[in-house]
Amino acid sequence: MNQLWLLVAGIGAFIVAWIDGANNAANSIGAPIGSKAISVKQALILSSLFELVGGLIYGRFVSITLLKGIVDASSIPAGDLIVGMSIALLVTGILVTIVTRMKIPMSISQSIVGGIIGFGLAAGGLGCIYWDNIAYIVAAWVAVPFLGVLVGFLEYKLFSYLRTLFTGRRALISGSLLFFITVFMAIFLYFFETESIGSIALSIAIGLAGGLLATGLYYYYVSRKMPIDEFEARNFIYKTLLISSSATMAFSHGAHDVSNAGGPLTGVLLALFTGQVPKTRIEIPFPVLAFSAIGISIGILTWGYSVVETVGERITPLSVESAFVAQFSASQLVLLVTRLGLPTSTTGAIIGSITGVGLARGVSYVNIKLVGKIIGFWFLGVVATAALTFLLTYTIISI
Repeated sequence: MNQLWLLVAGIGAFIVAWIDGANNAANSIGAPIGSKAISVKQALILSSLFELVGGLIYGRFVSITLLKGIVDASSIPAGDLIVGMSIALLVTGILVTIVTRMKIPMSISQSIVGGIIGFGLAAGGLGCIYWDNIAYIVAAWVAVPFLGVLVGFLEYKLFSYLRTLFTGRRALISGSLLFFITVFMAIFLYFFETESIGSIALSIAIGLAGGLLATGLYYYYVSRKMPIDEFEARNFIYKTLLISSSATMAFSHGAHDVSNAGGPLTGVLLALFTGQVPKTRIEIPFPVLAFSAIGISIGILTWGYSVVETVGERITPLSVESAFVAQFSASQLVLLVTRLGLPTSTTGAIIGSITGVGLARGVSYVNIKLVGKIIGFWFLGVVATAALTFLLTYTIISI
């Protein structure tokens, strides 16, 4: 029987990863496609590649939170945990697939958290839920979209000012600085393990070295390829920045959302083969991260265009420059919350940033009704996943 539930968990985990890629591909490619900076085919290939890399490198941080930070998995009998985690995965995958058919950008992270809460209540009761952690996570759900709006708004205003100082080919100076910030942040957050002075200094040193090397290559490439005409040169520079920030967003999303399938699946494997999920530190097995990351990449390549129009065109009109600001803002925000181990909404970050960029140009530029509808579906998804997982888990373990 346990082998049957392992199969269910594996199928559920793959569906979650696949639909995560299909729905959330728009997080990284919606803005570039909406601004006509890159073709759909090119965007899908770029996104799938960097999602895979991000999941393999960064994926362990949030996966551990989903496995141990929501319910006290060690207090739940192994058989019940296997059943509950498997159902949470399957329910999440099916519900998000339905929402994706409606072309609504969904937060899969919030839905899987709802599923884990539902199974925890059914298998262990109120006492096995880490309510303090849940409150922290929910606060992040609320905060991230608003932070996205704020960061997108402020960065667009700052960008508009800097654009007047660095015109034409000189825009390569500001562009190179923004590119450096992107690379430095990714490297610094990855190597930043503890708050000791030595760890911080080492992380900064590696980040600076990697950032300077990558920026040097970027500057060399763009300076040789950009057109002579000043207007076309500036447009080319921000097109390359938009594509690079899109790649960063894909990397950030893969790093964050690989946990949606990887965390619960690891719980099932531990319960099946060791009889428990230990309280001590757990490392997510690399094959599980790879399985989840590959699932996300396949989802992007096969159905990643499904929600692109909603994100890239229907919230606010995007030019290459405004799309870059939105993508840049969201990617940095997602990198930060991923490193903190928070299973928050990557979709909330990009929707918030795009909304903030639109508001910087005026309220009339933003489809407020659509933004409200999207947010409503996020929280409805949490409740629906939690309720359905609770009912199915409680029924099956009571038999």
